[in-house]
Amino acid sequence: MTEKTVTGIQGLDELVGGGIPKGRAVLVIGGPGVGKTIFAAQFLYKGIKDHNENGIFVSLDESKEHFFDEMQQFGWDFRKAEGDMKFALIDATRISRVAMLKEKLYKEETKSLQGKQLSIEKLVEEIQAKIQMVKAKRVVVDTLAALFYRFPDPVERRSAVVDLIESLSDLPVTSIITTELGHLGLERSAVEEEYLVHGVIMMQTLFSGGTTTRAIQVEKMRGAKVNPNLVPYSIDRNGIEVYQNMPLFGEK
Repeated sequence: MTEKTVTGIQGLDELVGGGIPKGRAVLVIGGPGVGKTIFAAQFLYKGIKDHNENGIFVSLDESKEHFFDEMQQFGWDFRKAEGDMKFALIDATRISRVAMLKEKLYKEETKSLQGKQLSIEKLVEEIQAKIQMVKAKRVVVDTLAALFYRFPDPVERRSAVVDLIESLSDLPVTSIITTELGHLGLERSAVEEEYLVHGVIMMQTLFSGGTTTRAIQVEKMRGAKVNPNLVPYSIDRNGIEVYQNMPLFGEK
């Protein structure tokens, strides 16, 4: 029987047969404002507090201090967890296009594929070092969308994404990787990253008759029996909660 990693997101584990299979890499897809970073942070913090599983947060999109401040509103004290050597954050925002433009490095570093590959290699090495440092069992990468600016060429970007996801899959950790949903709505084309990971969870804000609702769906999860239904979820001061038995839009 496959050992599971409990997500700590109330209601979600019931959708995936008790949790994410240990050692797997799962992609969380969603548009802006659906709570992907909150999802990922909750997965890490609940692992630390409730399951004695330390974690790493790899930020490709926001600074360390901003992340700490944002998550404090949910009562998740990542600063303390860091001080207790139960958590580490890798601030990789420098490889985003905006950061590199500020440093006047973008033009030079994007001239050769070799330089870009080296950045991913260094990032993976840093992840491995942090895993050993805090004895991490969970890793989050937020968000792959930042690599679209760092690697404007589609072929080079795919190479970087493949290298990153395959490297995470080879590590002795359970990983959550977030990325942007390119098309809103129930019908969409799969993004390439979905074929590289073990599981895919989609988060959306849906509109019907002037009403909006947040909806989540487990599209695939290798090694787990899943409930594939689209179900509502909420975000409040305690984080994310999934309501698997509640209909969308209050339908009867």
